[in-house]
Amino acid sequence: MNFRTLITALFLLPALLVQAQEISFQALVDRNEIATGEALKLTIELTNASSAGNINAPDLGGLAVLQGPMQSSNFSSINGRISRSSSISWYLTATRPGTYTIGAATVRVGGGVLQTEPLTIKVTQGASSSGTSAAAEQAQKRDPNLFCTITLNKNKAYVGEQIIATYTLYSRYNSLRSLESEMPKLNGFWAEDVELEGNWEPELRTVNGLRYRVATLKRQVLIPLHSGTLTLAPMTLSYLVNASIFNSGTTVTIQSGATEVNVKELPPGKPADFIGAVGDLQLEVKTANTEVKANEAIDLNIRFSGRANLKLVDAPTLNLPPGFDSYDPKIDDQITVNSSGMSGRREFQYLLIPRHEGTYDLGALSFSYFDPSSGTYKQLRSGEITFHVKPGDGGTATNGAPAKVDVQRLGSDIRYIRTGDLDLQPKGKHLFGSLAYVLGMIAPPLLLLLFFLWKRKRDAWAGDADLQRRHGADRAARQRLALAAKALEKDDREAFHDALGKALEGYFADKFNLGVAEVNAAMIHQHLDAMDEGRTANELIAMIADAQMARFAPVEGKPRKQAYEEARAIIHRIETRHGK
Repeated sequence: MNFRTLITALFLLPALLVQAQEISFQALVDRNEIATGEALKLTIELTNASSAGNINAPDLGGLAVLQGPMQSSNFSSINGRISRSSSISWYLTATRPGTYTIGAATVRVGGGVLQTEPLTIKVTQGASSSGTSAAAEQAQKRDPNLFCTITLNKNKAYVGEQIIATYTLYSRYNSLRSLESEMPKLNGFWAEDVELEGNWEPELRTVNGLRYRVATLKRQVLIPLHSGTLTLAPMTLSYLVNASIFNSGTTVTIQSGATEVNVKELPPGKPADFIGAVGDLQLEVKTANTEVKANEAIDLNIRFSGRANLKLVDAPTLNLPPGFDSYDPKIDDQITVNSSGMSGRREFQYLLIPRHEGTYDLGALSFSYFDPSSGTYKQLRSGEITFHVKPGDGGTATNGAPAKVDVQRLGSDIRYIRTGDLDLQPKGKHLFGSLAYVLGMIAPPLLLLLFFLWKRKRDAWAGDADLQRRHGADRAARQRLALAAKALEKDDREAFHDALGKALEGYFADKFNLGVAEVNAAMIHQHLDAMDEGRTANELIAMIADAQMARFAPVEGKPRKQAYEEARAIIHRIETRHGK
């Protein structure tokens, strides 16, 4: 029996070796050199093995954790070849320049222990950083007792790339009370406020030998909307200092320095399926069922997740086959904005309705985004999607032909013979050769030709997503303006200007088939300068700038009702010129 078992094992051994997959355990970073305040992504990945216990995280060597750990797993089977992997990821940063070493991670597999290779990270001094930054040292020269700064985690970025702006106050006074504040104007940026964590408690910090109480007044995620040198204007603050029972105090007004960002345009060669995302993205496509009956609804969910400008991600364009009805997707956001930037997920929920039976192959959905860490466009692809549509309920034909019905007998009585004016035709008069005969012969092929032309135009319309988007720009703008009208009724200043700005930018982007990040003064002039000698272009640019300024600063260029009416008039004027 032992000999037979040995012979069987020898025959099965080659097959087992063929089925075996290579086991790997490795540590990866998206870059090996960063500046202080910037983030890098560390991923520990185990492939083709099941660990006996959890993966033991490595020693981060002094790097600070911004986000994580985040666990994920993947399983795939292609042509009978099965592979699986599990990974843990962190976003890390450093507060000081230097060389950092990430130690080895370990995991127990079977009877042994695997470990990763250590990684070396070089950290250089950032252009603007907290602590004794150049901005703090420069502001200290203006007033050594009280000053404020605006610092950025980077001064160079691509269009759509996230920048973290921190507004900081340095004080040597024991008593300090805020009077007025004027935050900087953010022309050319999409801004999201970061909710500050913890209590508003200052920390002690030394700048050039002087001890300060340092408090973070505000933190924002800024996303540049166009290329060039963008400037954050100075912020101005007024405080009452040293006020007490015996002293009325002194009013001190301080101003930060202006901050500039060099914004680079996205590289040429933008893919046709680019969705406007800049950062690090993952794709997940789900559908509840792939076998339905005609006229039944199909839910198709497209989810983008990761660390990117998710709120600026455009709804993907679906190339659906003729005979599929689709509606504007519902957007479900679970997006977090914190000190490390904007991250989370944005999900587009599409409702599709097939009208005819058959098998419809949508293929693999592909979407591209821009990765600023590598400076390249990257593509995300889903699996193959195929829908099998069966005939609808009730035996109704779904191929466009009318359904057959049985002839029903309505009565059995004999109809009476009609007398009187029978409308008889003179003898010798025939239908053949008459005008009615000619029209009757010509009308059917003419109507068939018209129907064919109409169907071809309808199919072209259904397959041209860009055309549908342009024609639906006015409808989408009216929906966004309705939100602005509601905010106007509630006297909600920030919500009104936010909705008004998005209505104008979204309308222009839809009308001329652009991404929201591409809406800038140059692009508006390019498309509208030929209209009334550029007057509408200038008005639209001014309206968008006023909305952005009024959203983040207590300054309004004109009454809200007037701004609302002017926005409606501009959209109507463009629609009249460029067609509906």
